[in-house]
Amino acid sequence: MNGLVYLDTSIILSILLETEKYQVAEDVVASFQDKTFVTSGIALNEAFYVAAFEYYRQRGLVKGRYSFREVIGKQGYPREVVELVLGFVSDLRIKVLEDYYDFKEYIQVMTTYRLLPNDAQIALTCRHYSIDTILTFDEDFKRVPWLKVIPNY
Repeated sequence: MNGLVYLDTSIILSILLETEKYQVAEDVVASFQDKTFVTSGIALNEAFYVAAFEYYRQRGLVKGRYSFREVIGKQGYPREVVELVLGFVSDLRIKVLEDYYDFKEYIQVMTTYRLLPNDAQIALTCRHYSIDTILTFDEDFKRVPWLKVIPNY
């Protein structure tokens, strides 16, 4: 282990949005405080999207993806959401890695391990940076042999 621990979107959002898994996410993150937290653009992309969608949904401005696109086009990303995500990254001193991408490897990882495209990108990025531990609630990562999934239900 190189001391790097990847924070996946599900952990980030559980903490930021205080979901039903909030306490588990907080405890898991706390147990790795001696490590260097990393994430990548794809995970932050998902976090910004979901957090902004939820922000506007709670205010009755969006019902689905199409209306969300319209609201973003007119109002942009809520300052509160941007500050929330950036504050989280700053508070935990999360290093944001560039997503690694090689088309052939990406297709191989996506098809071999039956992953959604973004998850395949994350798994490939972890392999590229020699990251073997991922904090996530996404059980699909358990099919990836080079990743240790925490928490392990």
